[in-house]
Amino acid sequence: MAKNATTGSGTLSIRVVSSQDAGTLVASLVALVGGFRDHLGAKTPTDSELANILPEALDDPTIEFCCAWLGDEAVGYTQTHFTTSVWIPGIEARLDDLFVTSAARGQKAGRSLLDHAIDRARERGASRLVLNTNEGNVAAQSLYRSAGMAPEAHELYPDGREIVWRLSL
Repeated sequence: MAKNATTGSGTLSIRVVSSQDAGTLVASLVALVGGFRDHLGAKTPTDSELANILPEALDDPTIEFCCAWLGDEAVGYTQTHFTTSVWIPGIEARLDDLFVTSAARGQKAGRSLLDHAIDRARERGASRLVLNTNEGNVAAQSLYRSAGMAPEAHELYPDGREIVWRLSL
């Protein structure tokens, strides 16, 4: 599915990236995901690691990548996981990444990508879309609020912040 929106710099086109696109679009996705990594100040995954894992991720039916294009330039992407859980009815869409290059910010690319992710979640039968963001990322919070989203305390843990635990295996 492709979606187009008009921006100050022309027509923004958003489309789902499939495994058939892997050969032609991996370099664009590596650049975009690498840009997000750099924006976050992270060291990993490296570009080489991204080039190795992205084709596998594109083959995973529970993960969906979408790219935004202004002309021939990739300017943003989303990564959404679709999962089934006993804790919620239906499918949950978890928007893991929404990133727009600095050159495309302020041109409705983020809004268009978010709207596209919401539309795709509905099309795939999701009963809700969830995401997290840094509490200092005011611009992202404003975008999410403008789309009708609201921050909330975790329903299972109303007396405090949810804590994420990790174990590297």
